[in-house]
Amino acid sequence: MTTGTIAFALCVFFIAGIVKGLVGVGLPTITLALTSFVLPLSDMIALIALPTVITNIWQASVGGQFKKIVRRQWPLILPMMVTLLLTMWAIGRTTPQWAFLVLATILVIYGGLGLLRIRLHIHADLEKPLAPIIGLISGVVAGLIGVPVVPLMPYMQALDVKPAELVQGLGVIVTVASLTLTASLLRYGLLDHRHVILSTVAIVPAVAGQMVGTRIRQRLSIEQFRLVVFWALLLTGLYTFASRLL
Repeated sequence: MTTGTIAFALCVFFIAGIVKGLVGVGLPTITLALTSFVLPLSDMIALIALPTVITNIWQASVGGQFKKIVRRQWPLILPMMVTLLLTMWAIGRTTPQWAFLVLATILVIYGGLGLLRIRLHIHADLEKPLAPIIGLISGVVAGLIGVPVVPLMPYMQALDVKPAELVQGLGVIVTVASLTLTASLLRYGLLDHRHVILSTVAIVPAVAGQMVGTRIRQRLSIEQFRLVVFWALLLTGLYTFASRLL
């Protein structure tokens, strides 16, 4: 990696951190999408490991509802960990390119439906039987592309929770996913000494961006927050499509 490439990647981490602070997800997805032209996928998955862990731990610790979220979401978290580990074991060092196209398609559809005000809603009676299924699928997705944003994000929003609880809930779940993913990267030798140093440096712009995004989110109304979430998902999906097809 050249000095210019590293500088570009650090700028991307700052931008992705802002989105992370705003909507609770987006750091790995946006970083992977924006850097796909200049860095190999294996390098970027390794570089996002530590910034993702640190920003998610911070996100999970803010909000005062940690115990409530863990009690509510453990039926989703445990299956997600299992399928993430199994997926990493199955694919090893390679990630199929079609996985990003599937992710992009879902992000575009879900973002578009949200902007058109076509909202999903999960009744309380369906949450318990659906949670393990969402966890299983999210674990596979995280193992393929490094982030369980789909179907986790649509599911969490369909529970109709308040913005603060949504962001902290995503932080708790994705913290578990990122720690599990980091352990797998170490197991398969993708997070070596060189990547650890660069990933540690990338924590600074990622956290700085997250702080900026969090301050912006605190000034938004629920409706403004909703629009930011769906626009972020739609634009990320469109860019992921373009970066993989062009």
